[in-house]
Amino acid sequence: MIPEQREALDEIIVKIRSGRMTRRTFLERAVAIGLTSSAAVSLLEACGGTSNSSGGNGQTINLVWQTENDTSGTYPAIVDAYNKSNKDGIHVTWHNGPSGTGDILTIYTTMLRARSSSIDVMSIDVVYPAEFAANGWSVDLTSRWPASDRANYLQGPIKSCTYQGQIVAAPLRTDLGILYYRTDIISTPPKTFDDLVSEAKSNASKAKYGYVWQGSQYEGLVCDFVEVLGGYGGTVLDPNNSKSVTVNSPQGLQALTEMVSWVGTISPTAVTTFTEEPCRQAFQNGDAIFMRNWPYAYSLGNNASQSKVAGKFDITSIPYGGSNTTGHSCTGGWNMAINAFSKQPDASWKFMQYMLGASAQKTLAIMGSFTPALQSVYNDPEVQQKQPLFTKLAPILQNALPRPVSPVYPDLSNIIQTQVHQALTKQITPQAALSAMQSQLQALVNK
Repeated sequence: MIPEQREALDEIIVKIRSGRMTRRTFLERAVAIGLTSSAAVSLLEACGGTSNSSGGNGQTINLVWQTENDTSGTYPAIVDAYNKSNKDGIHVTWHNGPSGTGDILTIYTTMLRARSSSIDVMSIDVVYPAEFAANGWSVDLTSRWPASDRANYLQGPIKSCTYQGQIVAAPLRTDLGILYYRTDIISTPPKTFDDLVSEAKSNASKAKYGYVWQGSQYEGLVCDFVEVLGGYGGTVLDPNNSKSVTVNSPQGLQALTEMVSWVGTISPTAVTTFTEEPCRQAFQNGDAIFMRNWPYAYSLGNNASQSKVAGKFDITSIPYGGSNTTGHSCTGGWNMAINAFSKQPDASWKFMQYMLGASAQKTLAIMGSFTPALQSVYNDPEVQQKQPLFTKLAPILQNALPRPVSPVYPDLSNIIQTQVHQALTKQITPQAALSAMQSQLQALVNK
């Protein structure tokens, strides 16, 4: 798209979102600029071009919130509550994202490199705030969000929102990997990976699969690998020196060899194509004894109307292996950032304040079994009564570890994904994968 087209497109986006243009006129001009009819309709929806913005009265501020994939119905419920209750004339349109984090990042980078304002509030993975801020893609929130209020939130997620001393995002929810197991099949949860394999094999006749996890080549595979690697006492980078790559170690070889051994034995061969949702569906359908997933699957799994294992499973920490004695969950989570090119940064912050408030944070916990950033939610009696999950997460959170911390994380992640996946699909040996990973990562961090 040439600059003149981009300027014309930005102009009609501003007008439709401020209520100064009808839907029909927007579509006509979008097609005239060069968009296809379907692209024009999609853009109209992204701009919140609903009936409340087509009358030309300019009273409604339309915002678009793009999130990660939510299958629980929690996000639309919160947005609906906000749209009905806010007195600021703000209407939020929620856009559900694809299941792959990399796909969401593609949506953002395409939009932001074009300096587009089609999305106002962005839910971004915890590993991306620094990249967004460094590129000038997000609004600095430091002056908007007092330190006295920030102190009420989990400090790990707050750190993930900090870049060069500035608050560049706000933590919506944290996340951590957990092991789900069938209590109607397993009486004692496995502590080690050897235990997990043994129990999966000895009970193979009781479920289609022993263990399902995220083996597809995407960001989720990095999380799974980091957990197994940490469980064996290994690391990708030296925790005290992000320029030192440590992945090609005896512990690294034990970890990757372990993961490769699961494929086609206790895990289906197709696990190398699984993301979170196929794992959840398999577990909920009663097809798996064990599952590695995030807390969101807890609430859905206990919904008797859609789950065959409601009341028949529990959670425990990620196992460990080798000479190690502690399992480590990989921390995840989602932060909210304001698009630097949004025409409505003030309204966007008002919406974010609502999402950070006790009401929305409790809904995240109760309805979605999401792990919110607001600390008080974890001790809330209503939350603990309605979601017993929250009485079990504290000890698992204590041993959780982040993914490798690096300013070149996207490229680092791609290298890990590629090499681990090639090992899982038997294209190369675990040792060859680690050797290639070591050299490629070292070259990357030395740049």
